[in-house]
Amino acid sequence: MKEYQTGQIRNVALVSHNGAGKTTMVERLLFDTGAITRLGKVQDGTATTDFEEEEVARNSSTSTAIAPIEYAGLKVNLLDTPGYVDFVGEMNAALSVADGALILVESVAGVEVGTEIAWQATLERDLPRIIVINKMNRDNARAARAMASIRENLDSRFISLQLPIGEGPEFKGIIDLISMEARLGDNDARGPIPAELVDDAEAAREEMIEAAAEGDDALMEKFFAEEPFTEEDVIRGLKGAIAQRLCTPVMYAAPEAGIAVKPLLGAVTKLMPAPDEDLATPGEKKQFAAKDKDGNEATYDIADDSPLAAFIFKTRDDQYGKMSYIRVYGGTLESDSRVWDSTLDSEVRVGPLQVIRGSHQTAVGKLHAGDIGVVVKLGEAGTNDTLCQRNEQLFLPEIEQPEPIVSVSITAETQADVAKMSQALNRLAAEDKTLRWHNEPATRETILSGMGNT
Repeated sequence: MKEYQTGQIRNVALVSHNGAGKTTMVERLLFDTGAITRLGKVQDGTATTDFEEEEVARNSSTSTAIAPIEYAGLKVNLLDTPGYVDFVGEMNAALSVADGALILVESVAGVEVGTEIAWQATLERDLPRIIVINKMNRDNARAARAMASIRENLDSRFISLQLPIGEGPEFKGIIDLISMEARLGDNDARGPIPAELVDDAEAAREEMIEAAAEGDDALMEKFFAEEPFTEEDVIRGLKGAIAQRLCTPVMYAAPEAGIAVKPLLGAVTKLMPAPDEDLATPGEKKQFAAKDKDGNEATYDIADDSPLAAFIFKTRDDQYGKMSYIRVYGGTLESDSRVWDSTLDSEVRVGPLQVIRGSHQTAVGKLHAGDIGVVVKLGEAGTNDTLCQRNEQLFLPEIEQPEPIVSVSITAETQADVAKMSQALNRLAAEDKTLRWHNEPATRETILSGMGNT
């Protein structure tokens, strides 16, 4: 994979209640963009981003996986997160490095507990977001019912970017309200809007145009003058409105059937911001905040010419060694270099940089500001550490995680297993920052605490 500049990158987390179809959506996006040549399935244990042994056994995600795709000259880093509340730490880590979020709502169940948790997490991080009513081809799928659930349980101004054509097994595609055309089937064929849906489409487009106008002062003047909006106008206005949190777009898809996935990808590339875009403040570059070694906070542009600031947001330890998942905020991180871990106050050697798609690694020479990649065997460096230059040390804020809510007592079978158990618990706690463990002297028990029993 080639190197991508900051403006060519999109970092987007997929979040939802468990079972809403995040992993299947990512798999279809990978397949449709040619990143993979064979379409895997969650239930078969062949999905690209469900590669851990436990995930294959459960047919469900237990950790965040990265899936970069290349489309329209851009690199979109998709972060596929688990939906179980037990693994909320994985979702929090993904959202901490994302610049936008896709919130999937299952078409039959509507908004669920995990949906509300994901929604609140995006609000706390002030992330632009798009809602996708997913699995529209399921029996009993009802678009109106799902939309009513969204409006009832989540707080925003929800604007349709599309209308569904059919629902349940009769779901054929969508009406694109920006281009005012139908997009049908798994080949995304374009055609005229069905006659019986023209009036609904025109009414929904008017509402969308009004929301777009609110995202750009020049477009607001055009709106009041009752001048027609071009597609470029609508996209520019919506991008600003989404970034300013004035509205939340709603789209529809059925990724297992391959329907309405390409339009969603188009929306991600056109409406989600690049890492350096501050669309809420037109004309300004997006910045990141960091403290120096004296505790003084300053802000820096998310740019290659800013001081190096790279953040380890996830650690995975497997048979191949420890893998550190990194997002670069300032400067560039290069393969086979030496940098300073300000958290450990020590130098670390960066070996070959990799971009990772599920478990598949591809070497790259450099990560530019805003990009995400992986380093294998990064010494003692761990999650929440900041990598920087020794002569300009910076400390990025750690990921905020909830306190554990469930505790259990665990015991080694033999005395010889005690040391092994401690090593295993340390490794687990390094990978999942919602886990805690300690020895209870009074009872001689080892107590493990986390977010659930899963």
